[in-house]
Amino acid sequence: MAKPEAQNLEEDKLAHALVSRRLFSREELQQFRAADNHGDTDPLLVRLVKAGLLTVGQAKRLAPEITSLVNQQIPGYEMLQKLGQGSMGTVFKARQISMDREVAIKILHPRLIANEVYLERFKREAHLAAKFSSNNVVQAIDVGSAGKLHYFIMEYVEGTTIKEILEKGKVFEEKEAVDIVLQIAQAMLHAHRRQLIHRDIKPANIILTSDGIAKLADLGMSRDTTDQARIEEEKGMTIGTPYYIAPEQIYGKGAVDSRADVYSLGATLYHMVTGQPPFPYPKTTQVLQAHLKENLTPPDHINTKLSTGLGEVVELMMAKNRDERYPSPEELISDLESLWQGKRPKFARQRSETTMLEQLAHGEAVEDEERKRKPKKKKKGPEPEMVPIIWVYVLAVVVIFSLVGNLILMLR
Repeated sequence: MAKPEAQNLEEDKLAHALVSRRLFSREELQQFRAADNHGDTDPLLVRLVKAGLLTVGQAKRLAPEITSLVNQQIPGYEMLQKLGQGSMGTVFKARQISMDREVAIKILHPRLIANEVYLERFKREAHLAAKFSSNNVVQAIDVGSAGKLHYFIMEYVEGTTIKEILEKGKVFEEKEAVDIVLQIAQAMLHAHRRQLIHRDIKPANIILTSDGIAKLADLGMSRDTTDQARIEEEKGMTIGTPYYIAPEQIYGKGAVDSRADVYSLGATLYHMVTGQPPFPYPKTTQVLQAHLKENLTPPDHINTKLSTGLGEVVELMMAKNRDERYPSPEELISDLESLWQGKRPKFARQRSETTMLEQLAHGEAVEDEERKRKPKKKKKGPEPEMVPIIWVYVLAVVVIFSLVGNLILMLR
């Protein structure tokens, strides 16, 4: 006789809770389920004792806790409070009972469970997060499901997002901003070496702890740069947040790389040190058009306390043509370290000097072209046809003086 579905669900939750307490492993649970006599009406604890996974003493101690264990939404975790809600799921603060530590749990919205695209994206976020092995990225712990719940467990970070700090009216001092952005650039370098990109770097996705450690969060839009199937699938799609999005992401170029993250981090740095995004228009269409076409006002022109070097770094990070940006996070890190030490940024300064020389050369070429186009001015002086007449007068005067001189000699 088959057990009711509700009873199966409760047994499933209880079994996972026991695994989380490390009373037996997931592999042992799978083997037990395969061999379990589904016609056996004995309670799960009794059947586990029969299978040798629990002792009689353990089963007796667990019996009073059955209700508590079954009522846990996710076995092994005690929900503490809701932290926030996004388009894909709700994030809770929870306690991992076996490790006695706080974690964050993202639970996929129930309405999205039936959608394979969202379910796959949810799992992919967790798997990609596991590849970001950096102290400056929120770490992934586990991903799984319990009944109809699909969850992603990650490191709980006690801190405040840069977005929340900016919304309180703070404008970051140059050195503090450079320190935070440098940490995120180091996380980007780890990702770059593993052929991963974030694609949504912005103030809301950077958490600053009380110890001054910056952590990159929300990897929902991350992607492996070698994933050709997704590159083709996403062609023509605008992916990112308008105020911080790179031009190539607006165009929907599938094959974006770490230079798109460099641009977004540059826009974030701009906002941190000026108090406003690079193109602070109210309409999304205006913002996107500005990213594509409008010249950037250097941050040191808005906040005159900033160094010229920081302005050069931001301008290089936010070059509209990605071939003119930092080629990888490595060069960016070098310049940020120079800024932090009060030195000139090597790569940004070279680019700035090269651009100036190109502009000067272009200006000279334009002047030469204009000279060619303008009609040549004739030299001042008598017109060519007047020259013979003048000479006639000159000769006439000479002849007259000669005649007069000869006449005087004759009279003498």
